[in-house]
Amino acid sequence: MGLSIQKSNLSLIAPVDGLVVARDAEHGSTVVAGQAVIELIDPQQLWINTRIAQNQAQGLTAGLPALIQLRSRSTHTLQGQLGRIEPKADSVTEETQVKVSFTQPKTPLTPVGELACVTIALPSLPVAPVIPNASIHTVNGQTGVWQIKNAALEFTPITLGAMNLAGEVQVTSGLTAGSRIVVYSERVLAANTRFIVVDSLIKNASGDAPRD
Repeated sequence: MGLSIQKSNLSLIAPVDGLVVARDAEHGSTVVAGQAVIELIDPQQLWINTRIAQNQAQGLTAGLPALIQLRSRSTHTLQGQLGRIEPKADSVTEETQVKVSFTQPKTPLTPVGELACVTIALPSLPVAPVIPNASIHTVNGQTGVWQIKNAALEFTPITLGAMNLAGEVQVTSGLTAGSRIVVYSERVLAANTRFIVVDSLIKNASGDAPRD
């Protein structure tokens, strides 16, 4: 009777069904109380630990759709969704950590620990002017753009909103629809800078773009 009880104490019984992905002890090995012997995972509950720069984490909420590109399948995109936002951010890398889960069957099973690229679709934003990131300047500590008004340059402070992957930035205040701004300048601009407006940057014979 005593041997049967002792033998039952040595039996390892998993509380749920799963897949063994690691075995940390072999037959005959000596283990201590609390030491991990095997590692199991549930193939139906895999997620990706994703890091997002804190200055781009505004608007993240659980349930947002996501696109997942695994390193082993870079040409194939999987569907996913943001499952949870970790309450503690990384103060060293200045990143917010989130967990993104798969929303479609994964066949074959995704290797645990594989790298992935995740794109999360944020909710739609209110309609506002959008400008290229290259047109934004800092003058006397203020962020703004150079506007063209009455054939002259005028620096206009602006307030920026969200930025997309194409480098376009939303302007929440300072500009209105139809405002004319300097998108690119080869030189540092000032209010008295002479400029020429061109339809596109066409290189001249020497290979240089026209100057403003």
